[in-house]
This record gives sequence, structure tokens and C-alpha cells, in this order.
Amino acid sequence: MTPEEIVADLNSKNRDALYARDDYRNLTHEQVLALMDAAAMQGFKLGSNVSLSMVKGALLVQLTRTVGAQKDRSGA
Repeated sequence: MTPEEIVADLNSKNRDALYARDDYRNLTHEQVLALMDAAAMQGFKLGSNVSLSMVKGALLVQLTRTVGAQKDRSGA
């Protein structure tokens, strides 16, 4: 997913969560801040998962190259 697609998806989910509340027009400042915190945490978790996947992918590529180079040297 592109960054724009990720933001659009999070935006849609956050709006759905907000408008699912019967009292969304009468939220207190604290309730709004709590919803904003929850949305920020959701974005943070998604970003962390994407970063972890990228690191795992880079490590897999490096490991594959190392194993391939060792096989080439050993003649296997």
C-alpha cells in the first residue's frame, strides 16, 4: 500500500468509529482527545509493522545472498 492508501484507509476506519457513536456531535474535549490518541496509536502500530516487515525482508535478502555466495564458493 502507498502512504496515501494507508492514510485513506485509516481515515475511513477512524470516521467509521466516530460516526458509529450516537453522541458524536456532543463529545467532550477529553473524548475527542481520546479518539485522537487511539487513531494516532493505530497509525503508529501500522507504521511499526511496516517497518518490521521491511527489516525482515532486507534480512532475508541478505541471508539469501550470503547462502548463495557460500554455495558458489563451495561448488555446491
